[in-house]
Amino acid sequence: MRGTVLDTVTDLAARYILLLASTTAQNAFNNHSDYVPTIQDVRMAMTQAGGLRPQLSATQEEAKMPIVVNGRLVPYEDMRGVEAFIRWAEGAGNREIRRIAGIVSSEKDGGDVTLAEDSEDYLTALKKKYSKTGEESRYQGSVLGKDSDDQPVMIVGGPVGSLSEWPQHMKTAASSVAATPATSGISSAPDTPEELMGDAD
Repeated sequence: MRGTVLDTVTDLAARYILLLASTTAQNAFNNHSDYVPTIQDVRMAMTQAGGLRPQLSATQEEAKMPIVVNGRLVPYEDMRGVEAFIRWAEGAGNREIRRIAGIVSSEKDGGDVTLAEDSEDYLTALKKKYSKTGEESRYQGSVLGKDSDDQPVMIVGGPVGSLSEWPQHMKTAASSVAATPATSGISSAPDTPEELMGDAD
């Protein structure tokens, strides 16, 4: 994979994780008025961000008939997306991702994950690679670097030269319309019936 493609994929992954984190925090605040998330807040965020598939919406789940679980009648809950995520997290594909990232499990089939000894994770190694060459600006505009400066959008052939000038142009146009006296036929109509009768004579 070429370096620029790898950088782009890394940035997309980081942005997705940022989306999950911010959506989880917002769900936590909406559900219980603080930013400390519960597992339900995380699951909602993963569903909203498309991380759990296939998955029925809450409305579709409510339309299903209740089911019996451990002898009790409970509302139907679609667990296919959660089960698929657990299979992926515990599967060989994710193990390979952790190996490449420099993270190892304390047990073969699970357990605590730690950074491999004398090993750097993928992201730290990537950042060091570019910092040696003095290319910190490479991260500008990504979730790993500084925000990029907004560049003015130029408008060619319009009444203004850029988008930043547009609000002022609209204000000026609106005030000139408000200041212009009405010239419709209604404005020249007589004020009273007597004036109308006088015009008829």
